[in-house]
Amino acid sequence: MFLTVSDLGERLLIKQIWELVRVDPEELLGAGLDDAVAKEIGEGLVLVAHTDVWVEKSDLLPGMSWYSAGRKAVVANISDIASKGARPLGVLFSIGLPSVFPLESFRELVRGLGDAITEYGTYLLGGDLSESCEVTLAGFIVGLTHRGKLLSRRGAKPGDMVATTGNLGLTSVGFKILLEGFEAPEDIKSKAVESLYKPVARLREGLALAGSGAVAASMDISDGLALSLNQLAEVNGVKIVVEDIPVTSEAEEFSKMHGLDVEQLILYGGGEEYELLLAVKPDMWAEAVKTVKNVGGMLYKIGVVEEGSGVYTVDGEKIEAKGWEHFIKP
Repeated sequence: MFLTVSDLGERLLIKQIWELVRVDPEELLGAGLDDAVAKEIGEGLVLVAHTDVWVEKSDLLPGMSWYSAGRKAVVANISDIASKGARPLGVLFSIGLPSVFPLESFRELVRGLGDAITEYGTYLLGGDLSESCEVTLAGFIVGLTHRGKLLSRRGAKPGDMVATTGNLGLTSVGFKILLEGFEAPEDIKSKAVESLYKPVARLREGLALAGSGAVAASMDISDGLALSLNQLAEVNGVKIVVEDIPVTSEAEEFSKMHGLDVEQLILYGGGEEYELLLAVKPDMWAEAVKTVKNVGGMLYKIGVVEEGSGVYTVDGEKIEAKGWEHFIKP
């Protein structure tokens, strides 16, 4: 039987990559276990690197400007560095463009890249420019932290509290509006769409929490809450029980309008919600909350870590590992 990459999907393909290539035994985050890599470079300093690609066919949402596309490509890279507690040193971008791409659109795209790079206090280090069939923005970011402050997906233990850095649901609503034609009042529509066009990376929160010692494990939830929770549980060999999902008022109202279950909408209908998903040490919960508030953010408890495996609601309903995955149609 002839198989294609869509028969496996992104997650299984990644596993195959790590089975076929040489792995650095000194890499700190675990080959294939995290969305970033980390390497100690001496005197307790750790270099953290991550790459993320934006592709026109799958990532350019209806009505999205090229400025927003450029900005979002940077934010996606910043978010994973933030979840490791690293300060970004700089980014490189390999940009692919069709030969007929309008010059003004190119300038708009680069302005978006540049404004986001400035917003997060980093620099463009270089890159590559080539001709392609569609617009592609392949970012590569490097950051720096100390060995004792490096955050990882691994480290969650039974008793830890599971938390996120924001209320959820706006991007889920935005996808319903932009991709499925759902109606919404203008105030809800504008906020939901803006959450997709202009996302925010939780860099301040990540850096502050890394210095607090309160975090046992960390990742972002850009691939969706259900999938991210399952990834966190699997890599740590634990069970996560979801007690309460922090929901935006807009998602609540939108769900009531359309007869939707708001928690199901957030669990399975989201993605591109660049909040941090954390396992917080129980004896340091108050310290973690205070730390995030001190940099202008909020921390919301959504569940607990227990012995076992998988992700469940408090009623025992299994939360499936479903979310955004390349090569597989939703």
